[in-house]
Amino acid sequence: MAYGVIDIGSNTVRLSVYKYDEKLCKIKLVTNKKIILGLTSYIKKGELSAIGINKVCRALKKLKLILERFELDNYYVFATASLRNISNSEDVLKEIEKTTNIKPEIILGEEEARLDFIGANLELKLEKGILIDIGGGSTEIVIFNDGKIEKLESISIGALNLQNKFVKSIVPNEKEIKNMRKYIREALEKLNWEMEMDYKYLFAIGGTVRACMNVIRETKSLPLDDGAFFVEDLYEIMDILKKEGPCKEKKELYRIIPERIFSFAGGVAILREIIDKFRIEKVIVSKNGVREGYFIDRVINRNKEGDRN
Repeated sequence: MAYGVIDIGSNTVRLSVYKYDEKLCKIKLVTNKKIILGLTSYIKKGELSAIGINKVCRALKKLKLILERFELDNYYVFATASLRNISNSEDVLKEIEKTTNIKPEIILGEEEARLDFIGANLELKLEKGILIDIGGGSTEIVIFNDGKIEKLESISIGALNLQNKFVKSIVPNEKEIKNMRKYIREALEKLNWEMEMDYKYLFAIGGTVRACMNVIRETKSLPLDDGAFFVEDLYEIMDILKKEGPCKEKKELYRIIPERIFSFAGGVAILREIIDKFRIEKVIVSKNGVREGYFIDRVINRNKEGDRN
């Protein structure tokens, strides 16, 4: 049986259609559709504006048409920081339901981190380390040991809202990147985690790390199936982003990921500070994330519980 999962994020709205093999207990991605909205840019004084709400509704209507072509009635819709970090979330949910006949579930930050772990664990079989999910409006951090979560946290700093906060022009200058990094560093220090801060590998989810991987693959001619990069590669990207004015290297970077021009530097700044804090050597990019975790936890597991009852 096929199922649809729609994730309303701060930067994008994504639809993933999955099939589940009960015998093998495996999921297969059938199709994936992304619509870039940049909802964080439509938040004024803590509220999502009418224009922002309209953009969400239009995106959901488009994705419903895709679901209809698949003849899919089994679909689930959730929102993360995009709707949980606004003051008018209840009004937004009512308008979405009125306009689209869809009522999204809002996932809280720590729950998002837990679902990230479930999703990434399907692919990577996580034993010990740190997992992060850099989104448009928040960043989730999970510490795990022996395949189990030890600590998890969600901070309300994402690639898009960070860049919106500090960057006056389209792309940041060196001073703005420095200010972003300081802001992130202070947020990470507030976690006050008394534990090991020396990890070799960082397992990472989200558009920022996928964009980094795409840039590194293309500039270094790596194989398409390569899903990891060393921190030195990220430092090179940061050096390019800090260069003043238009330059050949910066132009080439944004040519590879043009859809990330308003969020990439912010995401790289977050990633750099987490790498420095936990003394990471290598970043392993997970193909799975919160949608796969949601699908397993909210759809498959609950259906199994229903069958037992």
